[in-house]
Formats: sequence, C-alpha cells, structure tokens
Amino acid sequence: MDPTNESAATLPAATAKADATRRTELFIGACVVLISLVSLFVAVSANRTQERLLAASTWPNLQYSSSNANREGKRAISFNLLNNGVGPARIRSFDLRYHGKSMRNSSELLRECCLRDASQTAPTTTVSTVRRRVLAPNEEVTFLRVPLQASTEATWQVLNREAFNVQLRVCYCSVLDDCWMLDTGKPEPEPVKACPATPAGSGWEN
Repeated sequence: MDPTNESAATLPAATAKADATRRTELFIGACVVLISLVSLFVAVSANRTQERLLAASTWPNLQYSSSNANREGKRAISFNLLNNGVGPARIRSFDLRYHGKSMRNSSELLRECCLRDASQTAPTTTVSTVRRRVLAPNEEVTFLRVPLQASTEATWQVLNREAFNVQLRVCYCSVLDDCWMLDTGKPEPEPVKACPATPAGSGWEN
C-alpha cells in the first residue's frame, strides 16, 4: 500500500477526533460555567433570605394609644407608645401635634387645647422621656399622664375631649438601622431612609 495514500486516509479521522475533543471540552466548560452561575444564584438567594429573616427577627412596631383611666380604674388621661414588635425600637425623633401644630411640651399643649381662660390653673402632668429611648419588645411608655383632680376638673374634661385631636409623628429604627415613621394619621408605620430631626425647642426629650 502506498504510504502517501495511507497518510491521506488517516488525516480525516484525526481531524474528526480533534473536533470531537474540542466539542467535549467546550461542553464541559459550558457546564462548569452554568454550574457556577447556578451556585452564585443560590448563594445570593440564600443571602437575601438570611437578610430577610434577620430583619424579621429584629422588627420593631410602635403603636400609639390614649386612655382616660389607668389599670386600677383611677381617672387619668394618658398618652402611650407600645412596641409590639419582636425587636427593640430605637426612637430617633418625636413630634406631638395638636390640630397639625407641633407642641414643644405638655404646657404648650394644655395652653392650646384646654386653658380657655388665663385664670385657669393647669392640671398636674407627668412627662416621660421619649426621644433617644429604646423600647424593648412589648414595652410600653406613658409619655404624658394627667390625673383627674377636683381643682382642675374642668380643664381635665376639655383635654379628655381634645385628646382625639392629638397626632404623633414618631420615627424609630431597628438594631439594623432600618427605620419607620409612625404617623397616627395613617393606618401603618411607613419605612423611611432616615429619621427627621425633632422640632427645635422640643421638651419631650427632657
């Protein structure tokens, strides 16, 4: 047999084998890339799931309430904040408003809402610090309490009626620095990027 013819016959077979090898290598490479992409997607999804679980496990939720009697049944108007979430609530700003106007302290609130005559005596009040306070889960703070007293009953009754016109805007954050704004004029607290400053001159933090 002619050696030249034998070499010519084996050349297509060698080329076909090389092509098959390249296709196999390309297929393996594509599989490796695909597996890497799937692994990356799974890792990112797992990380996001863990972030959501962590955020859910530290979620605070502030609720506002008012009442005109304490647990013992004694007549006292109280304004309260309750954290009924599962994580601590770090209060960053506090704005109490009466008919839309910011009240710097309890004295200003009573003057605006209830002291119709300059000769009237303001009732005794108890104020608790709110801003920069951390409320644990299921912890409640009464930031303003006004007990009923015979000498100031008329003013107390006015406040009891006007309590429904008191509005709060309280911004608070979780331990992960996710923040929400509680606006009692809206049904639910809303997420915010950052908390606004407390109005200048506010005495609710003192």
